Amino acid sequence: MSKQKDILILIFFLSAVCGFVLADSKTELRKDLIGFLRKAGLNKELDAGVTVSADAAGNLCILDEGKFFMQYLVMEPQVSADAGISIDPNVTIPSSCSKAVIVTHGWLDSGRSDWPSDIVQAIRKKVDPNEWVCGFFDWHGGALVISPIDAAKYGRDIGGYRLANALLKLGVDFEHFHLIGHSAGSWTINTAAKILAEKTKAQIHLTFLDAYVPPGWEEKEPGNIKGSSNVWVEHYYTRDFTLKTTHVNLSAAHNVDVTGIDPWINEHEFPYRWYYATIAGKYRDSDSESGEDVITGHGGIDYGFARSREAGNESWTESLELEKGNATVKLRGTKNNKWYNPEFFKKKKGK
Repeated sequence: MSKQKDILILIFFLSAVCGFVLADSKTELRKDLIGFLRKAGLNKELDAGVTVSADAAGNLCILDEGKFFMQYLVMEPQVSADAGISIDPNVTIPSSCSKAVIVTHGWLDSGRSDWPSDIVQAIRKKVDPNEWVCGFFDWHGGALVISPIDAAKYGRDIGGYRLANALLKLGVDFEHFHLIGHSAGSWTINTAAKILAEKTKAQIHLTFLDAYVPPGWEEKEPGNIKGSSNVWVEHYYTRDFTLKTTHVNLSAAHNVDVTGIDPWINEHEFPYRWYYATIAGKYRDSDSESGEDVITGHGGIDYGFARSREAGNESWTESLELEKGNATVKLRGTKNNKWYNPEFFKKKKGK
């Protein structure tokens, strides 16, 4: 085993033994630990920043290279939040672009070659690339932790700052930001939205997909964006095994329960699979819902992608008029969905 691997094992051992001390440690103790790690040749890990590149399709890839232990416990959030940002010189944004949509993941997940990049690509096919910047934010190093609470902390205290700062460093005078986040990633986009609302005059659209609210955290916090009157927040959730931590009606959001349109077992991942389907008009071939109807309507209103500015200015104007902190809108399945079709459970005569 290499020397560096031995050191990394030691680091994780130290995190288990004295991580709780680091949270409230004296400045000198922290400095000593950082000095030890730098002498061990781990400067790159300690100073991990953000890289911005573009994929083959032209979608923006914002990668947070930080790790929870190094950036949150060792360096501390207030230091790590202000990370260095490197933009690939091959990233080119047309001067006509004035709007951006960014998708991010949650706990134990990633952005590249996963559902966030699938949603980004689906949206890209629906918008004018000369007007819209489409991209995803990958913070898997902060999300790959034992506890989802730690993932939410990283997203709230570090990841969100890094995302916002990366978007600001692009040097584009954006008039509209649409940020989409799943689970613990809801805290990432929430922090980013607060910074963007403070530093720009842009419209803010937040889409929470099964937002995770850890025990003891305030449900009124997600979507509570001060300093901007042109904000719309939506929350799509399903009643699954995560129980009340993701079943919360957010007082700052328009709440939509999509449990009733999940044709199979209720899953924490269903909201982002459904949101993709509202863009593409069908579920992905790899989704368990593949081939099922995509249900979006309730009371004459279409939900999902139809509520975004990407779907048109009229859709966005209608969204701004929808109630926040509402009694939950519940989407329902139809007889065309196998799960809700009574005939599905009956043996056909003659068979």
